[in-house]
Amino acid sequence: MKQFSTSIRIYSGLIFLLVLVKLLFVIFPVAMPVAGNEAAFSPLTILIIAVMGLLGLLMARRTGFPEILDERISNRQRFLIPCVIGLVYGLATVAPLLLGNSNRVHPLAVSADIHVKFPFSIPYYTYGALFLEIFLRLFCVSLLVWLISNVILRGRGQTAAFWFAALVVAMYEPMPYLMQDFANNTAAGSVWVILKTVAGPLFISNVAAAYLFRRYGFLAPFVMRLSHYLIWHIIYGGLT
Repeated sequence: MKQFSTSIRIYSGLIFLLVLVKLLFVIFPVAMPVAGNEAAFSPLTILIIAVMGLLGLLMARRTGFPEILDERISNRQRFLIPCVIGLVYGLATVAPLLLGNSNRVHPLAVSADIHVKFPFSIPYYTYGALFLEIFLRLFCVSLLVWLISNVILRGRGQTAAFWFAALVVAMYEPMPYLMQDFANNTAAGSVWVILKTVAGPLFISNVAAAYLFRRYGFLAPFVMRLSHYLIWHIIYGGLT
């Protein structure tokens, strides 16, 4: 119970961080690079995501996920390993662009430049990383595992339920690209699109984030995404 209380306190601090970034952008507005991002910064959305994350914490502790500062998890596991994975993923993201390959623009981007410029890129992508990991990992993965294992299977099949949840939730970020490719393909071509998507770095990174969440708790996928954003959005995108 003590560790859960610590998780609640840390989670409350993370939500307060979202509120601080929201207030910063009220004072210093920034142009959102992707259509619909404005809604993610609304007070109502922050309230909703805060409640979703709290529910996720409750479901996570009922389905075998570590507490946020679980005593069984070392700081090396919680911070260093995810950081290294995120940095490697970030370098893999920008390396083709540095070699002259063209970048595929996000289907919902409002311009060819999808990056917020420095220094506002730091709070913007910190907010984005935290928001997405609360929604995707803490809430969605925990919810699916709880529904499948605890409710439907009455406490059985937790590992299988986790991997099913990890794969399903991992489709969220590639979905706009997937739908765009579907619109320009035949039925046979759509099969190739699906195979290319699940073999792609965006899908695989989301599965890896879910695995880190399962093994090391919520801070691990958050650190992984922050590290990736540091290379991709803040250094490469924000300073160029």
